[in-house]
Amino acid sequence: MKQAARAAQGDIKQVREAGKARAEDGLKEAQESYDATKASAKEKVIGSRQKVDESRYDLTEQARQTAREAQAKLNQYKNAAEQSLADARKTSEQKFEKTKDAITQRADEAKDAGQSWFSWGQSKADEAKREGAQKVAEGAEDVKKRAERQV
Repeated sequence: MKQAARAAQGDIKQVREAGKARAEDGLKEAQESYDATKASAKEKVIGSRQKVDESRYDLTEQARQTAREAQAKLNQYKNAAEQSLADARKTSEQKFEKTKDAITQRADEAKDAGQSWFSWGQSKADEAKREGAQKVAEGAEDVKKRAERQV
């Protein structure tokens, strides 16, 4: 019995050592699998970060490009508005000058017409004076002739 107990203890020892070796092998495999999974996950995280950084860069560039395009459009609209305002101002000034010139011309024409009427009236008055003076002279001549006849 002792021998059988010793043999059973030897078998137990072998089973224990085999189980221990198997557990150590399983632990080693699990550790290797964990390390491989960890390394793969790290690579995926690094890849994902790179993709995020690239996407962020792309989005930032797109936003900047959109901002530049919007600023260009704004400048274009601003320049067009300023040009329209300048054109409107120029047109208004031209119309003002044209109207002012027309009014000045009409005023000058009216002034000339008034002076013409005044001159016409003045010439008529001068003509009437001459005619009156001539009649007076003719009358004086008649009186002189009559006086000479009587003398």
